[in-house]
Amino acid sequence: MKLLLNGVGVCEVSREAQLSRPTVSKYKNLVERGGPEALAPLPIHGPGPRLDDASQSWLVSAIKHSPSLHGYPGPTWTTSQLREVIFRRLGIRFSASHVGYLVRSYGLAYRLGYSSSSKASPGTAKKSPAGIYAARRTRAAKMLLHGSSVEHVAKTLGIGVPTVRKYRSMVNAGGVDAVDELKPSGKQAALSAGDLDWLRDKLEDKPTAHGYETELWRTGDVKRLIMEKFGIYHSDGYIRTIVGKLGLEHRIRPPKPRTEKKRLTINDEVLAWVAATLKESPRAHGIDADHWTNARLRIAIRQRVGVDYTRGYILKIAMRAGVADLLTARRS
Repeated sequence: MKLLLNGVGVCEVSREAQLSRPTVSKYKNLVERGGPEALAPLPIHGPGPRLDDASQSWLVSAIKHSPSLHGYPGPTWTTSQLREVIFRRLGIRFSASHVGYLVRSYGLAYRLGYSSSSKASPGTAKKSPAGIYAARRTRAAKMLLHGSSVEHVAKTLGIGVPTVRKYRSMVNAGGVDAVDELKPSGKQAALSAGDLDWLRDKLEDKPTAHGYETELWRTGDVKRLIMEKFGIYHSDGYIRTIVGKLGLEHRIRPPKPRTEKKRLTINDEVLAWVAATLKESPRAHGIDADHWTNARLRIAIRQRVGVDYTRGYILKIAMRAGVADLLTARRS
């Protein structure tokens, strides 16, 4: 302050006081408008206080873990929340920008819900569970896209490993957008008692009476009925839950039994072969094309192991082999 009052320039004050130029410029504007007293109410923060090794170790651990351990909602932190936690624990009030700097210097920028320069809005703490889960899915997808392992993402965000593996498959196939487009659980919008009575009447009829060709209802058909009538989307699993609660399991086709053949056939040797095959031209395997597609890999695998897998399982095989990015949608 004394340097500014004596007319010393911003750059020189910045060097002498070891403060950033934006900070010194802010002080200069305050002094010019309100005199020395204008700086008195400012809280003490910034680069002055230093964190010792023990404090830094505690802070890194706190950032890595869920904010819920400190009474905050959401899977990721905001700079405002971290400022409060640091002040409560260490008695130091850092600026939001310095907190952001610390988080980035620890390599933990992915633990921030949004940029360190923005402040948490009043509605952040009131975000719905669906919104929190959607944000966590997006964060997981971005971490996977940037090369984080499944185990690291699962531990960091508190998500099950099988779920993260599913996200990784989706990211490999369609990027972050594929995860963002996940529909919410069917439990978000429940059918009323009257809706269930209507559905019971439909399920007690034969599907053929409603334009379907099968003698038993399929989950997809029931899902379509509900969507067309009530505008509510339910997953296949939740459709079966609803039908079970109505006591009409016998009116719906049982799920296809899982076969052991796939798991027995696609072993490490086959996966290694798939990885090597996709790095070669399809012509080397008798396929008249320049690029690999799902359908062409399906043909090659059928020739190799004698099993005609679905398109979805072919994609999973390519993902397990780590070469899904070599498949293309081009047909020429």
